[in-house]
Amino acid sequence: MNKYKSVYISISGVDPEWIVGKISEDIQLELNKRGIICNYGPPDNYNGEDICHHMGWAYAKPILNAKINSVFITHIDDSLKERLLKFLKNKFDFFLTMSKEDKDFLIQLGFDKKKTFGLTLPVRNNFVKPLSLGIFSSYYEDGRKNEKWLLDFLKNHKDSRYLNFVFIGPNWGKFINKLEKINISFEWHFTSNLMPYEYDFQKNKLSNLDYYFYIGMDGGAMGSYDGYAYGNKLLITDNCYHKEIPNVDYLINNYEEFFQILKKISKTQKEKINFFANNKIENYVNNLLSVWDNSFKQNYVNDLNKNILKKRRSNYFNFSIRRFLGAIKRILYRILK
Repeated sequence: MNKYKSVYISISGVDPEWIVGKISEDIQLELNKRGIICNYGPPDNYNGEDICHHMGWAYAKPILNAKINSVFITHIDDSLKERLLKFLKNKFDFFLTMSKEDKDFLIQLGFDKKKTFGLTLPVRNNFVKPLSLGIFSSYYEDGRKNEKWLLDFLKNHKDSRYLNFVFIGPNWGKFINKLEKINISFEWHFTSNLMPYEYDFQKNKLSNLDYYFYIGMDGGAMGSYDGYAYGNKLLITDNCYHKEIPNVDYLINNYEEFFQILKKISKTQKEKINFFANNKIENYVNNLLSVWDNSFKQNYVNDLNKNILKKRRSNYFNFSIRRFLGAIKRILYRILK
């Protein structure tokens, strides 16, 4: 952004406590970190900044002295708003939507595809809950729990680092030492069977699990009942009494099935982590700067969802007096301001 040194974020019609107001604050802070002057407030406080970025589209009017006027588009949910939106087509330099689908929607309304961009709404999360899989059982030296399946998966699948494993029960020491050597995240809750209320205490640890797994072929496990009671998704063997549990998420018969399911689970968690990493405010501002610099790359043809106009209109709210009065309010604001 060599040509532009300052940005004004106009929040006309936007409650600062609403999420759009909070995102405006995030953009301002990130731009300031980069040494770009960024001010924030109602349009009347614009003070000659190079760029005016309007966050409240329904009340937005271009600032004539700004070198660039861009506008953020959100919540087009009735036909009156759609008509009001169309009046903006030729009045702003760039139109920023919350997703690629929103971008396609505007293009099908007749907006210039070279001025319309779908930027995924930035996240505000600083933490993504780790995914935990656990077992409530004792360990046996004869390998009856098929824990070697788990060890083999963890050794041979790099995305296992996205998972946390929880072992509730006695005698898991030798096994978890093997996990430590291959640098796998785990927890071991040893049970002595001597502490008062220990069973209930240990069962309560299941409330932090996402999945309960049991891969032994030795007749089933009561722990599967406990996991089911605590709302864990179940990954258990298609063997003996615990298979009578209704709506089991994953029933497995062999190592290959177990491997593929864990691969799918770890892939899903990896994609979640990457989604939040890729959509931080830093990346959003990178894209915003690219739009203003005319260097943002997007596919104008292959990405276009040709059915989006029909889909969106089918979900519009019906006409109401409240919505009609809201539209009149926005129109009068533009005329009188």
